[in-house]
Amino acid sequence: MPEIQEEEIDLREYINVLLKRKGIIILIFLIAVITAAVVSYFVLKPVYEANVVITVSTPKIKNSLIDEISIEDYKNLIKDIEIEEELIQKLNLDKAPFELTPYDLDQMLTIELPKGTNLIKISLQASNPKLTKDIINNWATLFVEKNKKLYFDKVKKTKISVEDRLKYAEKDYFEIEEKLMKFNETDNVETIENEIKYKTTKISNFKSRLIDIQLSLEKEKVKKEQIVKAISEQEKILKLNKSIVDDLFFQQLISDITDTNLEVANLTYISEVTNPIYYNLAQQLISTDILVNCLIAEENQLKKYINDFNASLEDLKKELTEKKLILSQLNREYSVKEKLYNNLHKQAEEIWLTETAEKDLLKIASLAYEPKYPIKPNKKLNILIAGVLGLFVGIFAAFFLEFWQKGK
Repeated sequence: MPEIQEEEIDLREYINVLLKRKGIIILIFLIAVITAAVVSYFVLKPVYEANVVITVSTPKIKNSLIDEISIEDYKNLIKDIEIEEELIQKLNLDKAPFELTPYDLDQMLTIELPKGTNLIKISLQASNPKLTKDIINNWATLFVEKNKKLYFDKVKKTKISVEDRLKYAEKDYFEIEEKLMKFNETDNVETIENEIKYKTTKISNFKSRLIDIQLSLEKEKVKKEQIVKAISEQEKILKLNKSIVDDLFFQQLISDITDTNLEVANLTYISEVTNPIYYNLAQQLISTDILVNCLIAEENQLKKYINDFNASLEDLKKELTEKKLILSQLNREYSVKEKLYNNLHKQAEEIWLTETAEKDLLKIASLAYEPKYPIKPNKKLNILIAGVLGLFVGIFAAFFLEFWQKGK
């Protein structure tokens, strides 16, 4: 109970102090309120705000040659000094009564990127409602036009570059195509390959025939040796002891002369006749010699054919290797130039589509209206805050004076 009573006594003292010093409290309160009112109504200039919303569209055609500008990049490009200088010249902001610089414009402008959207919200604050509207609308318009122009100037520049490269690539591509066609017409690798196959087959046939001839030749040579040996064992002329009575011609003569039978002495004579075995062997030897000579002639001719065809085949293989090397180089060059031509042609089509399709990458969604009311200063709020602060300062001053008086 004593503690409660002491607190009640202290509270009464505080209230007594406030009542005793109410004059100073009211005075400080009135000074704060009046000062805030004077400053808010007569010193502080009103500030108006205007907003513009810009939409940033995603390119419909993806082009690898042209870098896509993100919404963050656009945000950074809004406060471009060239746009600010152009804006100042257009609205005469560098002259009285405005006398604004690019730095001043930077301070007046705020940029927001609403999350989850492709919008850019631009806000500008100025002391004149009409000026606020004019600056923000012209700024947004200049930004959109300038960036559209920059984008399509870049597209146009890229298009010219690609078209120039395409023109030379097309010329090179058609030249190498024509060169390859002429090479295939005049230096047909397939024809050379077919000729090589033909000559290889012929050489194989010649060699097969040569083996048969050599075997036949060996056989005929052995046969010839046998015939020569057999002839050497035979007599060319055979001598025969023959009775004249046994001679048929003589008997016919006697019968023609007389009809009587005559007794003729049994006389003999020697007759020479060619040995038929020797004759047959000689004929066989001649035939064998002829056959051997024919086989040797054919063997020599086949060897000549084989050598000639081998030499021709080596030349053809060498020529084929050279032609294939040239053809391989031409095909590689053709492939590279065809690929380059097709890529450039595709790029040219992409740029053409980009040029015709991307007309609304940047677009002003809504322009600013002239603001009717300033956003600051908030006069009532300022007076209220000043009153509250003045009240607290007055109470503090009352207690301070009371403490100071008691100290004395």
